[in-house]
Amino acid sequence: MEKGQPAPAASAPAAGRDHSRDADDDCDDDDAWNKRIRRTGCFAENERLLICHADTGDWRKCADELAAFRRCMQRRGQLQ
Repeated sequence: MEKGQPAPAASAPAAGRDHSRDADDDCDDDDAWNKRIRRTGCFAENERLLICHADTGDWRKCADELAAFRRCMQRRGQLQ
């Protein structure tokens, strides 16, 4: 840095975001989510739905996968 130039400003953390969490916490959250979905008995249907969305980026293009997941959840009494 040259003399007379201001020091670069430190970037402030995003408001409302908890930066104390690390990557391991994300894995724990994912594991807990997967455990809950597996208990429903509809894990495969949920995976197909999530993959469809990841591939297309548009939930509207995943209507068939969403309907299959919904039917599975209804059959297993997970939806009222």
